[in-house]
Amino acid sequence: MDLLDKAIAQASRVPARQASNLVFWLLLILALYLAAQVTWKAIPASPTATQWQPSPVSVTQGSVIDIATIKNLGLFGKADAAATQRANQAPVLITDAPKTSLSILLTGVVASTAEQRGVAVIQSAGSQETYGLGDKIKGTSASLKEVYADRIIITNNGRYETLMLDGLEFTAGEDANSHLAQAKADVRATPEDAAVLRDEVLANPDKLSDYIAVSPVQQDGELVGYRLNPGKNAAAFSTAGFKANDLAKSINGYDLTDASQALEVMGQLAELTEISVMVEREGQLTEISLSLPQ
Repeated sequence: MDLLDKAIAQASRVPARQASNLVFWLLLILALYLAAQVTWKAIPASPTATQWQPSPVSVTQGSVIDIATIKNLGLFGKADAAATQRANQAPVLITDAPKTSLSILLTGVVASTAEQRGVAVIQSAGSQETYGLGDKIKGTSASLKEVYADRIIITNNGRYETLMLDGLEFTAGEDANSHLAQAKADVRATPEDAAVLRDEVLANPDKLSDYIAVSPVQQDGELVGYRLNPGKNAAAFSTAGFKANDLAKSINGYDLTDASQALEVMGQLAELTEISVMVEREGQLTEISLSLPQ
């Protein structure tokens, strides 16, 4: 009893106000704890997620999967044989394209050796617009079909028609057909031949002069481009799509009249697989595109 008497004596020394506050907070904490326990027991526990396992499949020994049967199901559709054949055919040479009677004016062109490229600036309905292949010409029912260095071919009501560059005369008859064929040949390059030439030049840079002669051209003391002419191997020069006296203005968008940009693109040539050279030919811009597979 001595210990109990001592505890009572010690407790009697604590002020009544502090003792009541202590008891209040202890009871409040106990009440909150009990309320939390009751709340969690009232909420149903979510079922434990089970990991998915594939169902075992027994495979009969010696069974063979018929790949041909799976291919014939056409799970991803079937190729259009006719479309595939058309894609593999050589592009059709347009030789019958009379002068158009539409009231439009061709004011500028950028021909390209690449398929589905080329740009034409056409004045129609009182305004000038820039058109790509397949675009419908404003104010007409015609659309742009092909772009050459001196003319464009349009499709108008199901037939091909020619629109010459402003200031140039259209030649009718057989001469016009041969001119169209020559224009198309002038903007066509052979990627495989270009890749072979690149490999030879990279192996021996001195061989570059065998294929092309490059000389800077200045006007009023400023560089305006680089004149391109064939070397001893003139066939390779023309196969790549170039013509004598072409004036190179840019390569892959790098301005060759800017010394810093010219040096930068020259340092990248050994690594490029796609090269686009913009040349000025007879006052018009022509894009020579070369694909160089590794």
